[in-house]
Amino acid sequence: MTINKDASVITTVAATATAMIGVISLSGFTITTGGELKGSPAGSEGLTTSRPGAVVIDFNDAPDLDFTTVGTVNQKGATYTPDETLVINNGGALVPTTGAVPFSGLTQNNTSAYLSLPTNSQDNVGTNQVSIQLPKPSNYWGMHWGSMDASNQIEFFRGDTSLARFTPDDFVSLGVGPGAGSDNQTEAANNPYMNFSAEGSQQWFDQVVLTQRGDDETLAFESDNHAYDSVPEPLTILGSGLALGFGAIFKKQQSRRRQ
Repeated sequence: MTINKDASVITTVAATATAMIGVISLSGFTITTGGELKGSPAGSEGLTTSRPGAVVIDFNDAPDLDFTTVGTVNQKGATYTPDETLVINNGGALVPTTGAVPFSGLTQNNTSAYLSLPTNSQDNVGTNQVSIQLPKPSNYWGMHWGSMDASNQIEFFRGDTSLARFTPDDFVSLGVGPGAGSDNQTEAANNPYMNFSAEGSQQWFDQVVLTQRGDDETLAFESDNHAYDSVPEPLTILGSGLALGFGAIFKKQQSRRRQ
């Protein structure tokens, strides 16, 4: 996101971020946009996933400060390891060079805490990352991606193996990302809820890495309402299959006894 350092208030405009814009398939993932307004009033906590059963991480337990730099954070089973570079902004604060709240709508914009990954200018190193270790292999990841920039990057891993890497430039056909609107801080098309679904077991992932690249200190990678969906344990799947099989056999035996 490009930050206006002189701005203290973000002017909201009409948003249609909850609508499904399209579907694309890239690197073994089906990628869609679309989510639901979260909070009361609707949208006061941004956009969230509409996937049933997904675990949602909203950062709303952050300290009541404009922004808080934190170390390792555990959120609902997912471990965030930012190495003291992670910033959680609270109350929808706009902090120069730190982040701008992910936009959610005209009548009620997001005023809740969210995650910001600002450009790392220390030691002339422009790359800043946060690694999110999931408790189990998962086949779904969602997040409210705030004011997309080409310098933002998301990458999926299983163990040490990189499965797929995306930047907003990959989502042009979905009608989102840089250039989709005149002001990426207040345009729905630049603040979508993004859904990443693995197309097969070979793409199941257990780690998500968010990266802010480049040296521009006016840029950051903001997101909110992270969501993941763990894959059922193999034994659970096997147990369910056996239960169904035994149930079918039992019904057949009962049917024969009645004849």
